[in-house]
Amino acid sequence: MRSTGRLKISKLMQRFWIWPLASSVMVLTGCAMLFPEIVPPAGAPAEAKRLSFTMIARNYRCEPSVIVVDREGRSVLVKVSIRSDGAQHVFSIPDLEIRRYLEPGQETTVEFLAERSGVFDFGCTRFPLITPLDHKGKLAIK
Repeated sequence: MRSTGRLKISKLMQRFWIWPLASSVMVLTGCAMLFPEIVPPAGAPAEAKRLSFTMIARNYRCEPSVIVVDREGRSVLVKVSIRSDGAQHVFSIPDLEIRRYLEPGQETTVEFLAERSGVFDFGCTRFPLITPLDHKGKLAIK
């Protein structure tokens, strides 16, 4: 018959050795495995207006912190060039399902089609799960 005694900690660690390893890997990779980059489709109609902005991610803040897009009643293809200064950043616009990881000194471009008006929060953060947006900026589409 089988013994119904209690399992010791050492036996538990032998049986479930993968969990401490997996959690260590997630912490060391900055949770990028749990939160992959999200790139919205950028299929813009030919008559869409095109706007470009330049942004710097520094000290977990995005500069400038306010971006205004005037649609003038039509779709706008917005192109934002972001450069990370000093540390790793995660740039995101949650309502538009945009997330990009930036290494120190790296520059990336985010393109999205603005088809609806509204005010959307964006930000740069270190950990997307713990602090979704450390310092919020505003994207106003009118």
